[in-house]
Amino acid sequence: MQSTTKILLIAVTLFCLTGNSAKAIEWSKVVDLEGFWRFSVGDNNKWANPSFDDSEWDYIRVPANWEDFYPGYNGYGWYRKTFEVRNMPPHDNLAFILGNIDDVDEVFVNGKKIGQTGTFPPHNKTAYNVNRVYYVDSEIIQKGENVIAVRVYDEGREGGMVGNYDIGLFYDNDKALLDIDLSGEWKFSTYRESGLYDYDFDDSEWDEIKVPASWESQGYEDFDGFAWYRKKFSVPNKLMNENPYLVLGKIDDIDKVYLNGKLVARTEYLDEYSGFRKHGLWQLYRVYELPPDILKRNNILVVEVKDEQLQGGIYEGPIGLMNAQNASVIKQRNKDLFNDNPIERFIRFMFDF
Repeated sequence: MQSTTKILLIAVTLFCLTGNSAKAIEWSKVVDLEGFWRFSVGDNNKWANPSFDDSEWDYIRVPANWEDFYPGYNGYGWYRKTFEVRNMPPHDNLAFILGNIDDVDEVFVNGKKIGQTGTFPPHNKTAYNVNRVYYVDSEIIQKGENVIAVRVYDEGREGGMVGNYDIGLFYDNDKALLDIDLSGEWKFSTYRESGLYDYDFDDSEWDEIKVPASWESQGYEDFDGFAWYRKKFSVPNKLMNENPYLVLGKIDDIDKVYLNGKLVARTEYLDEYSGFRKHGLWQLYRVYELPPDILKRNNILVVEVKDEQLQGGIYEGPIGLMNAQNASVIKQRNKDLFNDNPIERFIRFMFDF
């Protein structure tokens, strides 16, 4: 009986702790977007236009459940907010963090679409529990006045920009550490095919998927199992001679990494692997030292991922190549995660580790 009680207590505690897990990327806030936004029910693509006159729209607080303002309303709604950027960061490392949006969203900045999570009707798929992080090219953001518009579809119960995260425009300090940024569009498949590790493999029929982001947020809801990512990239000569580190952010749950047809890394290669144990692998940053002479001018990177439950894939950055000094910053985060992780501390306590 005591053992059963222990297991139940662990299960409840793990649920509570993982449900409140915060993002660990090092962000610097550029613009705070919490507060009152303009809002309208309905759906009209013209509402993405920055010059649209929304002065007759209601005000609604963000983050908040729109049911607090529109009881019982399900369907489409649009949010708009004008904001000012006074000092532009020097690099293309800007991202909008919009928290959880219930259920599906599409985001426009100054009239240009920067991202979408979930699938709109008629084949709608919810992504209500996914934190929205949308990177944006610096040329889209202008110094001075800007307009963000968020189109939302809610299929039932609470809806809208419901929160649980700090809302705003942020600068990604981790991404700034990269020598080569590999985030963005990758090729993706849930089927293993012969020759997929080769540079000349034809992946034209594969889907495109954004990295980093969970695959559930991009049309693969409830998919558990194996999947493969492919990315071609070029490397300048000076970086090939430095034997850089490959950083793949956080992966849920287990990964194998192939570079130019060779297995160069896997989850078990992480120093913290045995200490973190199987249940916590999704929290570890993947920081892999590449073998000498593995990089070429033109390269093919393939990442095999096995997801066992809940969200899956390469879901958090930074993603790319960096030098040893910068990689040590990310590796230190793994040590901090292990030492400070409440899940690890609790399990060690319960089982007297």
